[in-house]
Amino acid sequence: MGFVRTIRLLTASKLLQQATAFVEYGDVSPAKINLGSTITLDATTPYTNQSITLTPSTPFLTIDYGTEIAGLPFVDVASLSGPTQIEVKYSEQYPALLEPQSDGPWVFFNGLSNTFRVETFNLTTKGRSESFFIQGGQRWETVRLLTNTSVTFSAIGMNSTAARVSPNNMPATFTSSNDVYDEIYNLGARCVEVACVDAGNAVSTFEITSHGVLLRNQQASLSIKSTSFANYSMSFMTKIVRSGTGWKVAAGIGPYGASFILTSDYPTDNTLLNTNRTLVPPNTLVFNYGWWIVNQTTLESGWNQYFPLQQTIKEDQWYDISTTLTAAGYNVTLDGTPIAFVPVAEAALLAATGARFGSGSPTAGSFGFGPFQDEIAYVKDVVVVANNGTELYRNDMTTNEVLTEYSVQDLEHSICMDGAKRDRLVWIGDFYHTARIILASTRRTDYLLGTVGYGYLWQMTEGPFAGFVPISPQLGSDPANKDAFISQYGGLIDYQDLFLSGIGNYFRATGDSQGLSQYWPNIKAQVARRLTYVDPVTGLMAGEDAFYFLGPVNGSAATALSAYTLRLLVPLAEAFSDLPTATLWNNTANSLSAAINRELWNPALGVYSLSLTDRGNFSLTAIAWTILSGTANATQAASMVAKMDTLRLGVGYKTISSDPNLNTTNLSPNTCGFLLDALFKAHRDLGVQNLTVARTLLDDFWSKMVTVDEYYSGTSWEYLYAGNGAPGLDLFTSLAHPWGGAPTYVLPEYVLGIAATSPGYKTWEFAPVLNGLGLDHAEGTVVTPYGDINASWQILGGGVVVLSVNAPAGTQGTLVLPNDNAEAECDGWKHRGGKMQLSGSGMKKITMHRW
Repeated sequence: MGFVRTIRLLTASKLLQQATAFVEYGDVSPAKINLGSTITLDATTPYTNQSITLTPSTPFLTIDYGTEIAGLPFVDVASLSGPTQIEVKYSEQYPALLEPQSDGPWVFFNGLSNTFRVETFNLTTKGRSESFFIQGGQRWETVRLLTNTSVTFSAIGMNSTAARVSPNNMPATFTSSNDVYDEIYNLGARCVEVACVDAGNAVSTFEITSHGVLLRNQQASLSIKSTSFANYSMSFMTKIVRSGTGWKVAAGIGPYGASFILTSDYPTDNTLLNTNRTLVPPNTLVFNYGWWIVNQTTLESGWNQYFPLQQTIKEDQWYDISTTLTAAGYNVTLDGTPIAFVPVAEAALLAATGARFGSGSPTAGSFGFGPFQDEIAYVKDVVVVANNGTELYRNDMTTNEVLTEYSVQDLEHSICMDGAKRDRLVWIGDFYHTARIILASTRRTDYLLGTVGYGYLWQMTEGPFAGFVPISPQLGSDPANKDAFISQYGGLIDYQDLFLSGIGNYFRATGDSQGLSQYWPNIKAQVARRLTYVDPVTGLMAGEDAFYFLGPVNGSAATALSAYTLRLLVPLAEAFSDLPTATLWNNTANSLSAAINRELWNPALGVYSLSLTDRGNFSLTAIAWTILSGTANATQAASMVAKMDTLRLGVGYKTISSDPNLNTTNLSPNTCGFLLDALFKAHRDLGVQNLTVARTLLDDFWSKMVTVDEYYSGTSWEYLYAGNGAPGLDLFTSLAHPWGGAPTYVLPEYVLGIAATSPGYKTWEFAPVLNGLGLDHAEGTVVTPYGDINASWQILGGGVVVLSVNAPAGTQGTLVLPNDNAEAECDGWKHRGGKMQLSGSGMKKITMHRW
């Protein structure tokens, strides 16, 4: 049956492995389809559960789900004329369907999902068959008939692993007079549905049996017990079930290292018709050093080396394979007989250049197992021996402890990842945008508290990174093994701030001190460690050998982010009556802001310098965070907004002034999201009237995610190319990345105009942006612990604006008038300029003049 299983029925061993129940979200059917002799972007036939028949004359089915979905692909076979093979491709963007591997494979980490974006179903009976693996994110799917048969499907689609709620039906909503803006808001709302995963909805890709671990095609997962091994010999028993088996040695904690694929003789009755015999010839050992034997855009590997064998490799037969690491190269034996010697040259070259991801040495690092595309194999009886004969490791691979050791255990925490299809890691810096998007749309706070709790399970309690959490823990890994992932703690130091800011924004929107109370000691420990990075001389954020995502050490962006984080967390400290901590954090934030203004404001440029060592350049991240943190005053903010023209590039804005002015420069919705928030804050709080840059970001930049059908995923993107606004990073790009969804929380807060002024919207302000965006109305719902705030505004003729707001009891609202001459009337009361109290709960209708 290939990599398929009958729906809902897992093998007995798989059921024993899975401890957390699968959360059912039902099946997702195609929105539109096309049946024909080739695939097409114009899949225009609505899918209404009609039967679909593939034949040799109409062998292609194009499926358009409309927007990004995640799940387990399935087909329900009504009839077939004989044994049938179909090749199925998945993709976020349409152009990838024209490529042999679509927009994959995803070889960075296992991700508890299918490494490949192309899989083959071998259909022999009627009924429903479902892929063994999750496909993390796709809008498109194609089915190609490989055999000279016909097959009829009574149903086809995805067993969804994520909620799929229309943004209009989510708890929090936003709409306006601009349909493009509405769809831009929807991007983030949909994105967090597919990028967040329930406990139980990402299961192990290993299947433990009494015969060893059964492995279907997947990137190798590595033993965390072997990270310190060097100059060793690793042997194991393997039985090929179909086509081949695979393993790695000399890898890091990720699968960058020496890769081996051993293929079978490809018996006719058990070999898929689309097996790539050029890439993986029969009876051959294939070697590559890097990620794997195929490239994935920016994840480039070395060159494949082929070693044809002088014997036939049979399927369903056990073989003893040994790989010995030496300074000269790799010796591989089969049942004690040498079959290949791989010289060290390729490995030595790429080990040095890929040290960021691998072990840094061709003869040191972890080992692991994973067959190539559409291959299946058993692995058991793994033994590792040092070059002096000492046994370092032994595992029969028949117990569930294997799942923990190889970081492929079932997901037992509801969490949010950086992206639906990749990286499928819990990048803590991305949590900033994710948290704010969820709070402004789905309100799935279980994902937010789950991610916070998961992060703090990994928190270091001692050593140089005590207090820190890893920047990108991988699905399937166990926090009990955190010492093996020590390299995850020392990079991108400002991600610690972004994670903490996500927590702070959660409290700002919910006032949920009870939900955060168990993590208060963790939060304080994380902040305490972060404060050790303040340079005692400059007062800026630095640190020995520190590396920041937002900009250099002793720089404006990273320091301003820290000031923002501390100020955001002060109300949480006050909620816990921890006044010494609140005072410390507030005073430290003030000191950081003072240091930025003292050391880095550049009056000649009219903007903050990038850092002490690069005073001639500047960044939009520094502009964003100095405004958001309250570091910049009104004059400085106006000057910096005016300076944004010099960062304009193509459809948007480059991050740093020194970035190249090329059409292929990648523009970041992540950093532009910080900027968008800051621009509206400067307009609302600092009186900066210029909204040209904010409108440009919406009209020219985010609109590209909405208006080009071949790239549209219905979710927010990771990067865009400056020149044409197409997805950046080529096919590697994630088109379901919450860090690109900032408008989902920016538009309700500023354009609709409802903002919390105390935790949980106990007090709030109504201050809509009425000018500068070309809108004539907006409406939406903001969720609070007390109930919903429903608000709207509409510009009528004659300079009149009608506003309405329906607020719950227990909250106090204030209308902010846009200027001193504006006059508002509500319930017979008139008010001019400044702020107008909206007393009591219930519906308030306000008429505003001279605004």
